[in-house]
Amino acid sequence: MPYWFDGNNLTGQSAAAARRDRGTRKSFLAFLSALAAERGARFVVFFDGDDPDRSRPPRGVHVRYSAPLSTDEAILRRAEGERYPAEIVVVTNDLELSARCRGAGLKTLDWRGFTEKVERGPGRPARTAPKEEPIDIDDWRRYFGLSPKDVECDE
Repeated sequence: MPYWFDGNNLTGQSAAAARRDRGTRKSFLAFLSALAAERGARFVVFFDGDDPDRSRPPRGVHVRYSAPLSTDEAILRRAEGERYPAEIVVVTNDLELSARCRGAGLKTLDWRGFTEKVERGPGRPARTAPKEEPIDIDDWRRYFGLSPKDVECDE
């Protein structure tokens, strides 16, 4: 399943900030490269603007620059040419882009959903919250040495 990433949105950098500080972008791409190698996944990262030095992306990650379009428009236009858009997952924290992608037949995940999916790995069920046991008020009163008269409680 191919994953497309809204790069500037996920790194929290504008195109101008990324030109001044390439470290954040490189770290993000290196992280995705390690995941791609580990999982055999296909990752495409869309960034706003253009890359003047045309640096080579790390293995397993394809990088697309959106200039002169916005990343949102580049992602949606690229989706128009896809044969099976329902197999593509767009990873973004941008709620508007997520809605537009789903309208175009793409799947979406926010960064947290993506990392949770990666952490649990293929074929493992999603984590569920631990089952909460009901609180026994009388046990607590005994533990703290209190009588029902000492503490008012809405039971």
